[in-house]
This record gives sequence, C-alpha cells and structure tokens, in this order.
Amino acid sequence: MRVYFLSSKPCILTLNGAYFGLTDSFERFAEISPKDNLFAQFTPEDGLPIRFFVNESIRFHPPKRCEIYLLKDGLAIYAKDFPTTDMTLRAIAQQRDGDTLVTVFRQGETQVSIESPKGFFISPLPSLFDPCEIQFHGEFILLSSTDAIALFTRSGKRLLQERVKEFTLENGKLTATLPLSDRLCRTAKCVWELTEESVKQTNFSICQQTKFSMPFGNEKAELEPPTTENIREELLPYAFFESVLIGANYAELLSESLREKAQSLKEFLGDFESVVLTERVKVCGLVRKKADRLFEVDEYRVEVENGKITDIVKE
Repeated sequence: MRVYFLSSKPCILTLNGAYFGLTDSFERFAEISPKDNLFAQFTPEDGLPIRFFVNESIRFHPPKRCEIYLLKDGLAIYAKDFPTTDMTLRAIAQQRDGDTLVTVFRQGETQVSIESPKGFFISPLPSLFDPCEIQFHGEFILLSSTDAIALFTRSGKRLLQERVKEFTLENGKLTATLPLSDRLCRTAKCVWELTEESVKQTNFSICQQTKFSMPFGNEKAELEPPTTENIREELLPYAFFESVLIGANYAELLSESLREKAQSLKEFLGDFESVVLTERVKVCGLVRKKADRLFEVDEYRVEVENGKITDIVKE
C-alpha cells in the first residue's frame, strides 16, 4: 500500500527507528504493508514528536494529532498540532474596541480569547498566527498574519480561517488570494460578503502565473501577473469543482450538451468538503469527511474541449 506522509511543519520522519527523510506540506510516500506494523515518528525542531503504528486500524481510527485521508492508491497521513515543549504564557497581540477585548496568546498552543458582553470565549489557532494583528470591523474580529487570516464574531464564533497570500477587507467585503499549489504557482481569488454575524462566499476564480521569478545574483526575471480572463484548460477541473462546492455558477464552465444536466451533475458528485489537486492533469480529488480526522478522497477525471468541460468521470 502506498502511504503518503505530510506534516504541518518541517519534521524528521523515522520508520521503525530508521531515518526516512524530511516531511512538510509536500507529500513523500513509501510502499508499506499494514501487516508490518511499522512505528512512525514525526519529530519537529520546536516541539514534541507525534508517533504511532501504521497498521490496519489506522484506516478507521486516526492517530491523535493526525488526519488520515483514504486514497484510491493508499492513504495519506497528515501530522499536525504538535505538542509544544514550552508551556510559558506569552501574549502575542491584544486590542480593545469598546467593551470587547481580544487577546491572542500562546500557552502550549496559540489561542485567541474574546471577552465581550456576549461572554468569554477561547479558541485554538494554528501557529501561523504567531505573530499576528487584530482588527475590528463592526461586529467582526479579523486576525491576520503574514500567511493566514481568521474571522470571528464578538460572540466567539469562528466564521472563516484560510491561508492567504494577500487580502483586503472593505465595505463589508473580504477579498483574498489563496495559494493552491506553490509548485505550479496556482492561486485562487475568493470574495466573501459579511452580513450581520455571518459570511458568505460569493466568488471563486483560478489564477496562474505564466512566468516564474528566478533570482540570479541581483537580477530577477519579470513576472506576468495572474489573470482570470481565460482559465487555462488544466485549471478548469479545479475551478469547476470549487464552484460546485461554494454554490457559484459552475454551468458556465460546461459545454452546451452538459449544461442542461448541470443540476444532475451536482447530485452525481454528492457532498464534499474540499477539492485537492492530483499529480494527473485534469484529475481532482473531492474530500469527504467520514469521521473525526478521517477523510476519503474520490478522484474525478474531467474531459475538456475548446475551453469547456465535456465529460466528468469517477476514476
């Protein structure tokens, strides 16, 4: 069975005590038989290790602090939420707006506390929010760091959390550029509308750089900015599945023969939580949640002709 190893921070991976390599957000894989009951350990530089046995039960009971993704050709293990070695209480950021006080702090893990007339609330945050800034936008609280944003209400409800390259929040509209795959320089431009104590995604579009920045000495190659005017054919599958997910107008990406079947296509795909890229062009994975920290990934191949989708087949 092919097992992919990923981690939320750079780690040394050992299998049965033998060094296997380094892991991060890009997958590494090995051919492993669950019957061998290998002992895997992810060891980060600045935290305690995550360790467990890779056996048959992992497909049904994910190890603590890990997410398991069941794939067509095996499974993926994503180690995250590493225990810290430092339990010192440290304030990261704090802002007050009227009778609402927001504090981002670290004690073992990064957390945010919101104290308002509606109560006192604490929520965990990824380590990406150390450091971060706090902004108030009406009834909304925005936390932003170099690589991520999180949106809360004054009642402590988390409405949104995303990795971003850049963002703006103006006139009740949040616009952000999200990384999709650094290796292919793909990004997504997303727009959300903020109303009362809710947020609704209203737009999703795919962008891709066609020229790459490669530094040589003090010189840099010029970059051609991403454009969404014409979605390249290899990006159409991702754009289509994301549009289905957020409820956008996905019919415009379909050929005339498929457009009249747009609603039945949505039923054919069923419910899913997110879309992932695969190594194969025009094949995407739809992530479905089976249980806590356990997901299944179904792959779909998309046929494209003249810039429109002509067929969708489950692999």
